[in-house]
Amino acid sequence: MAFLFLALLLRIGFVLSQGPGFYFEDSLDYDRAARAILETGHFDPGYYRFPLYPLMMAASYKLFGTGPAPFRIIQAILGTLTCAVVWRMARGMFDRQTGLLALFGMAVFPPHIILSGIEYPTLPGMLAIWAALWMLSVHQRSLSPKVRTILAIGASVGLACLIFPAGLALALFVLLWFALQRRPIVDKLKNFARLLVATAVLLAPWTYVMVRSGDFRPLILKVGLHLPIAPGDHYQAWEGNGMNVLRAKLSGLRNNPGWALQHTSTEFLHFWNPYPDRLHSADPAFREALHAKNQRMESNNPLVGETARMLYAVGFSLLLAAAGIGALAGWMEIAGTGILVGWPVVLALCYSLIFTKTRYRMPADPAFIMLGCHAVAAAVQKKLFAGILAIPRAIQAASRKILEKPEMSEPPSAE
Repeated sequence: MAFLFLALLLRIGFVLSQGPGFYFEDSLDYDRAARAILETGHFDPGYYRFPLYPLMMAASYKLFGTGPAPFRIIQAILGTLTCAVVWRMARGMFDRQTGLLALFGMAVFPPHIILSGIEYPTLPGMLAIWAALWMLSVHQRSLSPKVRTILAIGASVGLACLIFPAGLALALFVLLWFALQRRPIVDKLKNFARLLVATAVLLAPWTYVMVRSGDFRPLILKVGLHLPIAPGDHYQAWEGNGMNVLRAKLSGLRNNPGWALQHTSTEFLHFWNPYPDRLHSADPAFREALHAKNQRMESNNPLVGETARMLYAVGFSLLLAAAGIGALAGWMEIAGTGILVGWPVVLALCYSLIFTKTRYRMPADPAFIMLGCHAVAAAVQKKLFAGILAIPRAIQAASRKILEKPEMSEPPSAE
């Protein structure tokens, strides 16, 4: 409980120390959409992102005023709830000591404290993602899986899909996870149906609005704008819902498969870079230009710069190294470790189709923290090397089993 209070205190303290303006350009889009909802009852005509985050902002604006501080405090509470989910998941998968270490790590991890003061959907999206992954781990460990757990997983996936694109990666991961489980095909089909029903219920209103208005820009334009431009192709201004841009870029990638594969491979590796960002906001001239256009943009942004970049790069490098050791130590011994390893890989593969950034990777951070804390706890308990050495022994045993030829019984005699 003390670590949860620490998490909340750090986040609220950071929020209250921030200025009244926005630090990143995308935040203006969410703010405009939220204000349009309050003024007109529907989204701003220029808004083409996912719907739930500006609805959350609009609710906060209506209840507590249009200043950013109340909404940031709400985000601080959501970030603390994510810490609680990580605590429950780590304690259930590993042990109480690892759970406490993971809770402390989440509470003090600087990027997740800072998220509370930034108007990006990453933080509420992370809560939905890790609620789903926690319940997925509970489902895997259960000897008698409950239908309501699967329905809750589907609902969390639906919420994540309404918040930001990483929700679509989560949907893919959950479907793959259930597909690869060693269960009868009938049980798999039932689970798929339950997942799809629960997810569809959450997505139905948004889907209905898109179908009724014919505006599929959140799915078409957003993908089209973010896909890479193949060599020889020229970027064109989008028209209507952006289908012209999407078709042009897909055609360019189809005609240049070698380049597309190289781009995807490079971005997949870039996902693991200690600091994989291309921040326009790091340029003081860019920030000044934004401030000149809109006074609500902060021209001084302490969240970017060389010092912040180096601190993050060093911290993440150490975290990733510890997570790798923890993954090796728990792979053969701890049920559910595959969730913590598989989710970052699937997230990286999905984003490598376009490009990778720090905030795209943040939904994977709790996995790295839990695996790293497992490495620390296993080392303290003198179980670290035993877990790592179990891997080659298991591989060797499996290889022997595959290579063993079954003994042929002698044919019955003719007598």
